Amino acid sequence: MFTLIIVGTTLVLSVGALYKYMTANQGVFKKLGIDHPPTSWFFGNAGLAFQHGNFDLQKLMYKQYKDHKVYGWYDMRRPVMIIKDLDMAKDIFIKNFNNFVDRYQIFDADPPFKDNLLSLSGNHWKHVRAAISPVFSASKIKKMSGHIERNSKILLENLRQCQETGQEVELKDICSNFALDVIASTGFGLEINTQRDPKNKFAIEAKKVMNPNAAIITLIYFFPVVKTLLTALGIPVLSQRSLEYFAELIDQVIEDRKKEERMGTVNDFVDLVMRAEAESEQPSVKKLTRSEIHGQALAFILAGFETVSTVLSFTLFYLAMNPECCQKAQEEVDDNCGDKFPDYDEVQSLTYIDMCINESMRLAPPGFFNTRICVEDTVIHGVQIPKDMVVGVPVYAIHHDPDIYPEPEKFDPERFNSENKASRHPMAHLPFGHGPRSCIGMRLALLELKMVLVTILQQLTPVPCSNSVFPIQLSRMHLKATNGLWVKFIRRR
Repeated sequence: MFTLIIVGTTLVLSVGALYKYMTANQGVFKKLGIDHPPTSWFFGNAGLAFQHGNFDLQKLMYKQYKDHKVYGWYDMRRPVMIIKDLDMAKDIFIKNFNNFVDRYQIFDADPPFKDNLLSLSGNHWKHVRAAISPVFSASKIKKMSGHIERNSKILLENLRQCQETGQEVELKDICSNFALDVIASTGFGLEINTQRDPKNKFAIEAKKVMNPNAAIITLIYFFPVVKTLLTALGIPVLSQRSLEYFAELIDQVIEDRKKEERMGTVNDFVDLVMRAEAESEQPSVKKLTRSEIHGQALAFILAGFETVSTVLSFTLFYLAMNPECCQKAQEEVDDNCGDKFPDYDEVQSLTYIDMCINESMRLAPPGFFNTRICVEDTVIHGVQIPKDMVVGVPVYAIHHDPDIYPEPEKFDPERFNSENKASRHPMAHLPFGHGPRSCIGMRLALLELKMVLVTILQQLTPVPCSNSVFPIQLSRMHLKATNGLWVKFIRRR
């Protein structure tokens, strides 16, 4: 009997402590006078995401709070202020950037990739961003085009084989292999050929890093303190063996080039970082540490892979489902590039291809929810934002707002002609974020996308097939098509 009393008391106290912990912040928005959906004591508002899925939920909340500049959201126990007003978003991303310099992360990467640009904060982020930015200048990216050309031609050859046999193609898979090959080549000067050998060492280890243990990630999401406990116990969230593989790979590439005096001849990410350091004329400027170089390499893999593979697969699928748009894109390619592989300057003139990519990213934005952390008490457009408040911009919902984009589910590249773009708010299209903390690799990603699309459309036409499911049904939590993105290719010439 006494044991039952002890167990019962312990259980009641534990539940009470958990209740207090999970609800500790749930009065924040009431104090600020900001409306929010009804909460549950454990999930906050996160249960709605499980119920509706991320994408339908964004649109649902956006419509529910249509006349509000902001609304509150409890992501489990963490309060998040959702910014609907585009003028407020502009001030957060640009005008008041110094008050919102940091991104919100569920967890930080473990060493040796802790110092990556995606998760750094404050002055440390500013230092690394300043050091890395020259690597992504137009002149530097232009030098990477040879790597993109080589891998684009391999992709074209694979697609031609599928076309000759009548094989249907799931675009996400084949575009993911292409994206990984381009990352290995433009990042580290490696020809890994995932498109022909998907089980190569680089691809296997990269996929382990990009697909961490779902149970651990879920546990950290519910209880962030778990990450602190795991770190104290020396248990990594990401595959430590895979992280060490990439750290050793990067170190080996750097040492080999120094030894062989090949610095400046490969024109990849590692080469350009090394050259930028060597060419620095400001001795007082602190150079990147090896740990910071490791971190940027990880960011290069993670961000580059997902962005390029997602946008390329969705763009090709939308072109297949909209043959009149595909024909117009091919006519532009024929007029500007003919049969030869496009160079850097030629792809800059492909306005309709650019419009197709932008419309694809509107419908399926790779960064569908953009966050910042307020680092000091701030008032924007009359809204008080306290220090440490996470603010989020619902990019997917903005991109599907019928008041901004009539018939928002329709694929219409003309939304991005010069006249229509000029008539819209600059924050109405945010596939890469905005302001100083926008995606640093945006230029490189767009160059990859344009070059590979031209390479494919010169010779092949994507068309619907028996496995095609359109309109696209998105996964509830991730930006991927539930039924895949299936097409066939037919030969043009």
